Amino acid sequence: MKQSRFSCKALLLHSTNFRESSLIGTFFTDEYGLIKLVAKGAKSKKNKLSNIKVPGAIFEINFGGKGDLKNLYTCEIIDSIIIEESNLKIYLYLNEIIIRTIEPEAPVQSIFRSLLNLLKDLEMTDNLLERELKLRRFELDLISELGYEISLTLDSRGEKIKEDLMYEFIPSKGFQEAKKNSSKEAILGSSILQFDGGVFASDQSKKYIKYIMKSSLDTISSKPLNSSKFFRLKKDAN
Repeated sequence: MKQSRFSCKALLLHSTNFRESSLIGTFFTDEYGLIKLVAKGAKSKKNKLSNIKVPGAIFEINFGGKGDLKNLYTCEIIDSIIIEESNLKIYLYLNEIIIRTIEPEAPVQSIFRSLLNLLKDLEMTDNLLERELKLRRFELDLISELGYEISLTLDSRGEKIKEDLMYEFIPSKGFQEAKKNSSKEAILGSSILQFDGGVFASDQSKKYIKYIMKSSLDTISSKPLNSSKFFRLKKDAN
């Protein structure tokens, strides 16, 4: 970034208190990837930057300054996403996987567009199965964009996945034919191919595909996801 001021579309993923009246916001932007900005006075309701705290807002921001931590100058809401309580867990999860996997100031416009499209889709559907399918497809696209593409048609040796064979998944390698007497969980080839076509073959295959995405993202981020841990503990406590 050589310019002194920048403008772009952005989503606020996370914020922390900074001094008495300000916030540090982690934004995901269409042109500059992940950036951290100081929003001076944003904790005050009368401040022009206080709208960064509006849930689900899509912003046009103007920022600049020197160093890794720059200043937020303006923040205009240009669109918004209604976050239903039923989608809150997914929303928090998406925010965290972006923070965990995207390099600071690395432009990833395709991921930004995919994320916006997913959030809009989630707003429009009440079908739980459809929501989960869209989420898994987003994870798959994210993993591919980060250079860890998962083939859903070829195994780790480059051979076509066969419908009647069982496969194990190895992060960073892909699918390989399951060995007899293996203790690892496996998935039927037809289920992989059906997911490639946009369908969960069964509840069991749905769970396994979720495992595939989670293990791949864990490999990329090298850190456990706090949102996943939070909701797991909350479930155990109930």
